[in-house]
Amino acid sequence: MSMQAATAQLSKATKALMYQWDVATEHWDDPVSKRIEDKHIAPLLDSVNAAINAMETMGESVVQSQNDCS
Repeated sequence: MSMQAATAQLSKATKALMYQWDVATEHWDDPVSKRIEDKHIAPLLDSVNAAINAMETMGESVVQSQNDCS
């Protein structure tokens, strides 16, 4: 799997997770859901965004390395 495909897959999975979380919080809006969002969902999104940025940078480096070697 290419870095670009892996990045796209991670982005798609994250969007699906957030869609489901949004659906859940339409019916579940209390201090517990807010705590879960603050303690788990938000940090997870921060980590995923950092990973996606790193994967994009790595992908660019791989392409540049391949170009330099050809």
